[in-house]
Amino acid sequence: AVVSTQSTGEAQISAIAETTTVAFFTFDIILRLSVTDNRISFIRHPATLLDIVTIAPFYLELFIDASKWKSLKVLRLARVVRILKLVKKNKRLQLIASVMWNSLGELGLLIIVWGMCVTVAGSVFYYIESDRNDNVKSGIDGLWWAVVTMSTVGYGDITPNTSIGKGFATIFFYLSMIFLALPLTIIVGAFSKQYENRKTWSLAKSNKGRQC
Repeated sequence: AVVSTQSTGEAQISAIAETTTVAFFTFDIILRLSVTDNRISFIRHPATLLDIVTIAPFYLELFIDASKWKSLKVLRLARVVRILKLVKKNKRLQLIASVMWNSLGELGLLIIVWGMCVTVAGSVFYYIESDRNDNVKSGIDGLWWAVVTMSTVGYGDITPNTSIGKGFATIFFYLSMIFLALPLTIIVGAFSKQYENRKTWSLAKSNKGRQC
């Protein structure tokens, strides 16, 4: 009974938060639509479409029982898109997004190298452990171990049993830590460069405004 009461209370709080959030976003869209000069361009703008997608599931579920339509349940995931609105409102988040976008080339190269390392390490681990480890039944298990180890997550569902496997796992683990440090230097360097450029631009714009 206590669990049921708690679940009901949490459901009520969630419903209130959902309704309040949707009401705020709806009012925001209507207000901006009422003051814009070109309403068609405003509606077609990606930011506006994002706003509409975030609130559409709420109104759709008022008329359709999504629980009876499995294909409509995916619409509930659109609520998660609301977190992207923070990027539009926060300049610092926009800076981080800009840095990640400008570093796509370097990050793409790192992902390729990461995939190569996972493939090689997973294959070696499989051939070392497959005959003496019941948890390593296929190459997929070896790749999963390599992914978990290289990301330093370490679930522990697959562990080496042989001495050679443990030695290989130790070496691979420390190499993974070094590899994960590489993208941090790239991202931090790009972030510092973008921050300095934006700071210089803001200062030049401020000085120009004072002269006018």
